[in-house]
Amino acid sequence: MADPCVSPPTPALSLLPGELLVLFFVRLDRASTVLTACPPRFLEGLRAAVDLLGFHDLQREEERLDELLPWAGSV
Repeated sequence: MADPCVSPPTPALSLLPGELLVLFFVRLDRASTVLTACPPRFLEGLRAAVDLLGFHDLQREEERLDELLPWAGSV
């Protein structure tokens, strides 16, 4: 059970540049991932990492359809 006093970690993007690969570490709430790109495609990798950060606020539990439309089952 999660502690209600502890807020989830904020989204973060960290870069680890290299000669062969650039690593993009993306953290969203309790999930994290690593994207890789070769140096000439740095901007494409950065765009993809920033796009991933954009999913932070969209992840939510939605109400069931039968609760939104109580008449849906009687059609």
